[in-house]
Amino acid sequence: MSSDKIAVIGDRDTVTGFRLVGVSECSIPKSPAETRDSLYHYFRDPTMGLVMITEPLAAEVEDTIVELSQSPVPVILLIPDRDGTTGGYETVLKELIRRAVGIEINI
Repeated sequence: MSSDKIAVIGDRDTVTGFRLVGVSECSIPKSPAETRDSLYHYFRDPTMGLVMITEPLAAEVEDTIVELSQSPVPVILLIPDRDGTTGGYETVLKELIRRAVGIEINI
């Protein structure tokens, strides 16, 4: 089984940019519930290798991202949107490290 597909969850501008370079699995959610639905949809696809999500959307569904990150594939990658980075990846990364190591580490 190959995990070669890439998906993007983000705002219209971000998704448009990724569509221009050939990413066909894209979602522009209007609410946190739609963002969660998109994440679960992509995680059910056994050929999905990478799910990119913009930091502002990831902040709205942080608990879901931490839960899904327990699975080795697909990988979730937080990316900045057109407004730049928010540093939101740090919160998710800290939680993943805390779960893996058992202690909180400042990054």
